[in-house]
Amino acid sequence: MNIKRLSAVLLLVTMSSTILGGCIQKDKPAPNANSKQIKLVYYKLFDNEDVIQPLISQYQATHPNVSITYRKFVDPVEYQKLLLNELAEGQGPDLFSAPNSWFLKNVKKIEPLPLNKMNPQQFDQTFVNVASKDLVLADPTDGQNKVFGLPLTVDTLALYYNKALYEDALPSSGRPATTWDALKEDVFQLTKKDNSFERFKVSGIAMGRSDNIARAVDILYMLMLQFKSQFYNSNVSKATFAEQQIMSNTGFGVNPAVEAMRLYTSFALSNQKNYSWNNYLADSASNVKDMETFAKGKVAMVFGYSYLYEQIKAEIKDLKDKGVQTIDPNNIRVSVVPQVQDPATSQDKRGALASYYAETVARTSQHSQEAWDFLMFLSSKNSLQVYNQKTHRPTSRRDLINEQKTDVIYGPFAEQIGFADSFPIYDEQAYSDIFSKAIDSVLNTVDPSEAMKIAQEAISKLLPTGGLIPKNPTPKAGGSTGTQQSNSKITTPTK
Repeated sequence: MNIKRLSAVLLLVTMSSTILGGCIQKDKPAPNANSKQIKLVYYKLFDNEDVIQPLISQYQATHPNVSITYRKFVDPVEYQKLLLNELAEGQGPDLFSAPNSWFLKNVKKIEPLPLNKMNPQQFDQTFVNVASKDLVLADPTDGQNKVFGLPLTVDTLALYYNKALYEDALPSSGRPATTWDALKEDVFQLTKKDNSFERFKVSGIAMGRSDNIARAVDILYMLMLQFKSQFYNSNVSKATFAEQQIMSNTGFGVNPAVEAMRLYTSFALSNQKNYSWNNYLADSASNVKDMETFAKGKVAMVFGYSYLYEQIKAEIKDLKDKGVQTIDPNNIRVSVVPQVQDPATSQDKRGALASYYAETVARTSQHSQEAWDFLMFLSSKNSLQVYNQKTHRPTSRRDLINEQKTDVIYGPFAEQIGFADSFPIYDEQAYSDIFSKAIDSVLNTVDPSEAMKIAQEAISKLLPTGGLIPKNPTPKAGGSTGTQQSNSKITTPTK
């Protein structure tokens, strides 16, 4: 009897355990959605795997369900062609890099950063102002301002100079002047003419032509920004830079774009005091152009972005290996770009040209949430400290600027980030060709005002009739579209 009762109890316990076990198994939460295996493809220009892969590995260590395939590209033109073709076919990468001037035109190809991850106000507090202007745009699907790209760096055009030449000709300063008027005087003092085929033993600055200066059009863009040129109308359906009038210090109305062109070309016109550059000083068919002239010590100043420093050092080594005399790499220095008005006394905002790539997510991606999550990690302070140390590219984050300012070579790039500016470019190669022709025409005696009118007409023909900005867009955080009329006065550099 006791044995039967015990058996019954044991049977009841066993049944209860089975039932309860089944209930526990049934009520167990479903596996987290994040445990699903996610495969992302990442396209990027220039950065080697030894730069990006450690950061990818670090992210994957805490996100084991995410695998990221990284593909590096080196040719910007071929890269953009491939990217646009693949996106048009609904294929291509989940995340990729794109130029800052590319975003406004191609906003429909991008899946914006979800507002719950970062809104425009938070973006503006984290990244420098020009990034907000370029990357915070109206979402075509709902009209809301959202973040469409996260920059790892914001590079600017700066002035490289040969310190030895400055110490020899201008020991009282030892570095480039801070205004264009004063820099023109520097150029006059630095330039040494002779009877050689090139007509110069030493040129003061590589500036004035379109064919043998690597960053010719970028320098002109920078000057147009500094002179406060209004590049487009309000919705970017028409170029307007040749029509604008601003009051100069002389009391007369001047066109900012025309003054920019006049200043730029003056360095290549033999009738100007600051004449210092011609077609013989650098080979227009060469990939290195004015950089080689600088490496040889034949020109005191050239313009370039942060990566030019390593390129100059490589060029010096190549030339030395060929038995060519070069400058000492220790004499390479970098300065912030000169301004139209004296920064020490003027209340006007300084101007520099920003040019950089930002990381973004394709609208065709099936895993946009995970892709943006990775880019948030990649653009975090800790990640960018590692990235900037490896690449030496200027930071995009406000909280890293001060620590980068102290670097002898790269400090000026960090210093310029706060006042850097940009404008959307509808077709980079077409714009470059148009402005190169405008420069050439001025050197062939066409008046700068006429040259800029022709350039304006050519660019307007490229723009879509409806423009690039929707009508009555919501004001965005972090700055305007950059196309509003300026009422500021400008100081016109002396002729």
